[in-house]
Amino acid sequence: MKKLVIIICSIAMGCGGSLSDEQRKRLHEGMDQQQIVRLSDSEIVTASLEQGRIVFAALDQVKFNPAKVDSIAARYHVRLRWIVPGSADALEIENQLIEAYVIGAETGSTQDNIQKLRTLPQADEYDSLLYSRPLVKPIADGAINVEGVWNVYIAKKDIILSVAKRK
Repeated sequence: MKKLVIIICSIAMGCGGSLSDEQRKRLHEGMDQQQIVRLSDSEIVTASLEQGRIVFAALDQVKFNPAKVDSIAARYHVRLRWIVPGSADALEIENQLIEAYVIGAETGSTQDNIQKLRTLPQADEYDSLLYSRPLVKPIADGAINVEGVWNVYIAKKDIILSVAKRK
């Protein structure tokens, strides 16, 4: 039995144990994801606001083509939703935001927005962020009409990982 253990150990050590370039790359990526990163709440919110603006710019670049929305969402690791005023399938937070944009359109205030969300009931703090930005159209009397709102749901974890890669 002792000889068998010695033979198995010597065979295992004799295999070389070298990794291919692809395996080494995946190992380093995994190590980077396990790295401890400490960010303040304001850094997370600022980074998610920047990320939301980047995603919105990508949507604008493809002229908000519904056929391209899924590929943009996958590329940026976000979830995208287009909501129009009075939409029946809108979430409560989305209805509140669109109402605020409609009211804000009367005063000319339709800027982008970021909200902290707690999507898991057992979570102590927020686990995702919601970037929203309305699409507006000027109407004849100088007022602004809100056509709808793009909502970009971003996981807090993805924001932290993207900031960690930049540091």
